Amino acid sequence: MRNHLKIIMLLLVSLTMVTVCAGCASPVSDIQQDSKSDTSKLDNKKAAQTDTQPQYFFINGSLLGSYDDDGWHSLCDTGKYETGAGDSTTFYAKDLLNQDSYYVYENNKLAGVSKQIIWLTEEAFGLGSFEAQGAPPKFAKYGELYRFEGESGDTAYRYRIFDLPIKLDDELSKLKIPDYSFYTEFPFGEKWTRDCPDDRLVTNSGSNLFTKTMTYGVGPTAEGRQLLTDLLKKNNIENTIPNFTECVLGDFDNDGKKEYLMFAESPRSEMGYPLLYSNGKTDNLGVFNFIFYQDDDGSIQTLYSDLRPLKGVFKPNKNNNMELMQADYCIWIDLFLAADLNADGVYEIGVKKTEWDRGHYLTYAMNSGGEYEVVMRSNFGT
Repeated sequence: MRNHLKIIMLLLVSLTMVTVCAGCASPVSDIQQDSKSDTSKLDNKKAAQTDTQPQYFFINGSLLGSYDDDGWHSLCDTGKYETGAGDSTTFYAKDLLNQDSYYVYENNKLAGVSKQIIWLTEEAFGLGSFEAQGAPPKFAKYGELYRFEGESGDTAYRYRIFDLPIKLDDELSKLKIPDYSFYTEFPFGEKWTRDCPDDRLVTNSGSNLFTKTMTYGVGPTAEGRQLLTDLLKKNNIENTIPNFTECVLGDFDNDGKKEYLMFAESPRSEMGYPLLYSNGKTDNLGVFNFIFYQDDDGSIQTLYSDLRPLKGVFKPNKNNNMELMQADYCIWIDLFLAADLNADGVYEIGVKKTEWDRGHYLTYAMNSGGEYEVVMRSNFGT
């Protein structure tokens, strides 16, 4: 009998110890949440979250693309303008209209919340209009005709304003968002105006996109200066003076350390054309555009590059003081965005590439190899 009691007591003690130890152990999910995020394992082709509703992104009224459980989606091919990468996505008007609201950011701050959108609906197959036969009359039962301030005559009431959300019927369910020079306006509050001096970022996601302190207007690094000097020399335009236009310092990759984003390009004339920036010599000159991303270990990735050597010797005169009026290449490239668009802790980078009669908004995101690549693109023009 005593032996049976001893066995029972031992079993009770063992069960108690197991229960206590189980209470001390951390669940696997808690351990993963407390550990530092390994951004090198992220893949832009797949989302870092689950059950993610599509997040749409616009810059200056131009749809860039979206992000969801399947990763990034771009309105236009992310490859070169001439060839493309064949990876564009079709976006539909019904999905953009079926949103409760959109968040409007200006100068990295929330400027307002829009519960309306404005589209050019009353023209068929015109620049900036829907590319679908019979679209204007089909919109007649949705929203109201709209006139922007200052427009009159034939240009008035070409637009329609919609109160969100709206569900389109079957007639318009297949209506596609055009992939060139199509704009969406997001009115918010009484002080809203169509024109804005700052770049205007809009998304249907209510997440804070600007979670980190980024320092703008810093100088380029020594490594960045040397790389640009070497590239100019390698391409036989060594008499061109290196020139940096914008540098940003901050923790882009969410590793707790600071990285640099550097923009370099030829100076611009008052007309916006590139200037030959010479060290006093008239040969071995050219124009250039570069974007460098420097990691905290000193390594540099070239996100974008464009070099145009000038053939022969430049001969300035009183009518042309080192100004190049050419339109077959990138005239300038500017930063419009540094933000965490998909809430994974890593910052995306947005740039505006402007050419003579067209341009591109490009959005870069970090891939599984720790390098930035273009994931969203929107083409615009006149």
